[in-house]
Amino acid sequence: MLFALFIGSTMMIGSLAISIMLFGFAARMLRWLDNTNAFGYGRLPLVFDLGIAGLWILLVLTSSVWGWAALYIALGLFDGLEPALYFSIASFTTVGYGDVVLEPGWRLLAGMTATHGLLTFGLFTAFLVEVFNFPTRARRP
Repeated sequence: MLFALFIGSTMMIGSLAISIMLFGFAARMLRWLDNTNAFGYGRLPLVFDLGIAGLWILLVLTSSVWGWAALYIALGLFDGLEPALYFSIASFTTVGYGDVVLEPGWRLLAGMTATHGLLTFGLFTAFLVEVFNFPTRARRP
């Protein structure tokens, strides 16, 4: 049980740190694009900002889910990629159907995956709020 907690905590902390760095990079990139005359605009349309933000969120979400699936396979908890991805997605999105479960010694990882998903969705929200604030910041002196 303690080993599962250690592995899950390490995975959550590392993955969230990477997610925060990726969102910070994306926000700086969008601000830079908005402050240049990219594509002939003095300021990029909000739709363009939201499109980039959406793709970036998809990248972070997908890499997080694949990371958990890779961890499950590396620990030998699943025999193949499909059940590992299925369980990772179901747990990460907190759906948790219960049709696929982990062995008793590793069940804590399912809850940690769900907690990681909740925190990541919170990061998505903060990132989108930041993107919506770009036009407001551009008008400030």
